Amino acid sequence: MKNILLLLAAAFCLSTAAQAQAPAAETKALMLHINKLMRDPAKPKQEIRLDMNGCHATQTIRDNDASNVQTSAPISVSYNKGGEAGWSAKVADGKFEMTLDFEWREVESLSYFRKDDKDDAPYKVKIKRMRKGSSTNFELPLHTTDERVVRDVVARLEKVRQQCGGN
Repeated sequence: MKNILLLLAAAFCLSTAAQAQAPAAETKALMLHINKLMRDPAKPKQEIRLDMNGCHATQTIRDNDASNVQTSAPISVSYNKGGEAGWSAKVADGKFEMTLDFEWREVESLSYFRKDDKDDAPYKVKIKRMRKGSSTNFELPLHTTDERVVRDVVARLEKVRQQCGGN
């Protein structure tokens, strides 16, 4: 009897651990999928990434051929409030990088819209973040013409947002 109880307890612990890892695996798969969709084939030296770690996310926009941005000296600015969310931008030697950190619990809404501009991504995911009475909107460009793919990405992001206690 004691062995059966120990076996059942071990099975429960293993199944609980597996369930706790499933969202992390899903989040990683979603992150890789989004990063692939954000890659613009017409701009191979530009990188747009969304890195997700638990309930924290960082969007990075990096252009290694920003030759149209010239400065006499490197520029770097940043803002961070309490280590949870902030932004930074750097310009130096024809390179540009901007990051935006946020917590999923601060995201108030997710939506998407189609762009008809031929020089832009066909779809964009709009993320609206509310923090202490002020809102910030930012977008994730998705280089696909398949609206079903975009809807799926938004639904999966919404699931992450809800798991993290989003507004």
